[in-house]
Amino acid sequence: MSRQRSLMERIRHWMSWGLHGAMTCEEFEAGLVDYLDGTLSPIDRHRINLHTRLCSHCRRYLRAYDKARRLAGDTIRYSDEQALMSVPEDLVQAILAARQEDSADTRR
Repeated sequence: MSRQRSLMERIRHWMSWGLHGAMTCEEFEAGLVDYLDGTLSPIDRHRINLHTRLCSHCRRYLRAYDKARRLAGDTIRYSDEQALMSVPEDLVQAILAARQEDSADTRR
């Protein structure tokens, strides 16, 4: 653990002195989709890995973005029947009740 901390301290020191090739948060965001798709060059992939180790904001953003992509992908893979089976019954009933209330309000 101390070796890893020492490495992180050195990297932070280099970053404070303008480490050549350091990535900004804007560059990180611009390369995020390619990073997750696995289409970045090895150097750019390394730069993103380094940036996420140093920037807690981008590290959290990466996790959230990746999770959202996986959830969206899961939704697309389901057939209509599978998707309906995975929706909780109480949610279905709440949506139907809200639609009925909305229809009743519209008719008034």
